[in-house]
Amino acid sequence: MQRLHYHLSLFFIALFCATVEGFFPTHLHRQQQQSTCHLRLASTSVQEVKSIKDATEVLQEWDAHFNKENFSGNSLPDEVEELRPVLPQAVRVLEQAALAERSQDSTQGRVMLGICASSTDEGIATLKSWVTSLELPRGLLHGADKDGVPLEIEGGVYIKYNTGGFLTFSQIRASGMGFDSVWKPGDAMLEPYDGSYRGVYFQVELSDEIFRQFLVPLSIFEDDNS
Repeated sequence: MQRLHYHLSLFFIALFCATVEGFFPTHLHRQQQQSTCHLRLASTSVQEVKSIKDATEVLQEWDAHFNKENFSGNSLPDEVEELRPVLPQAVRVLEQAALAERSQDSTQGRVMLGICASSTDEGIATLKSWVTSLELPRGLLHGADKDGVPLEIEGGVYIKYNTGGFLTFSQIRASGMGFDSVWKPGDAMLEPYDGSYRGVYFQVELSDEIFRQFLVPLSIFEDDNS
């Protein structure tokens, strides 16, 4: 299977996807995250997210309402909507903390994205905006073609991205790509997705070993790339 490099120019090419098992939305198995305190939504600390603690609390509070596992209404409460403008900064703070750890040890500070989008174009555009805005490693986009021919998929897609990419032996066998399928940092996998979730599962692994995974909107970095 030919692998497509997703440099900036290639994101404007219409691509389609194939199915490979991998990192997936954790409404199937995710740990319930509980914020230890109520955010003071009008406070300066929330408006200016500077620390890992600030960023974690903002994203926990948002996820608790935005994630369909917890939210069954038609709109978010006004006090939660007030967090939307600081979501990009909260994500950046955690990614910068992870980058600092990766700089010391390439096996640490892993960042994973799970993009649940309505179409291939929307999914790839989201991947481009996140990787560009956060200056994440760029690798190869797997699962978008077969023998150089783009695969057509109707409906939703899921894109798995990993700064410290890898596949297990069972995943290598399932992919049919042999050891060429071993992931490199910045690689991504595109596959069909028939779920109802829409957003990006942002997961960051820091040395404090606190589980951090949050569902945030697809488009939080659109303004950075307009």
